[in-house]
Amino acid sequence: MSQLTVNEAGNSTFTDSITIKSGDFAAAVIGTKADDATHTISYDIPQGAIVQKVAYKLNEAFDDSGSGISLTLTVGDDDTAAGYIGASQLHLDGTEVTYAYNDGSYFTTGGDANTVNGKLYTADGKEFKLLFTPGAGGAYSLNELNAGSVTVFFEMARL
Repeated sequence: MSQLTVNEAGNSTFTDSITIKSGDFAAAVIGTKADDATHTISYDIPQGAIVQKVAYKLNEAFDDSGSGISLTLTVGDDDTAAGYIGASQLHLDGTEVTYAYNDGSYFTTGGDANTVNGKLYTADGKEFKLLFTPGAGGAYSLNELNAGSVTVFFEMARL
């Protein structure tokens, strides 16, 4: 994941972004995965960061070479799998969600006193967890993805 420059951020308040493409799930990259196995992409959260917003933009719906019909993205951290973004559909054969923003449990259920206005990370070694999960109904491995791209955006104030 890269920190955005002032020019890249434009009018956005997002400070960081990561783009995940179908090729990032190739067997050469992640090894052989069983059908319907979730793959996690992690990114370090710096100590002293306050995470205030998390969003994504589906640049191109994901598709596979087989009979897969579902792929969800969930964004959380070490503490809560769906803390920032709840399971959102990214697969061409599903009803893909083009944009998602702060719809995880930290925001929709009020979280706790530490997440109402963002989450402060006081310890080093915490990570965002981006969970990519193929769905039931057309078993396939993420290795079979041959199209798709999503960009996940983070707004972090760094103390």
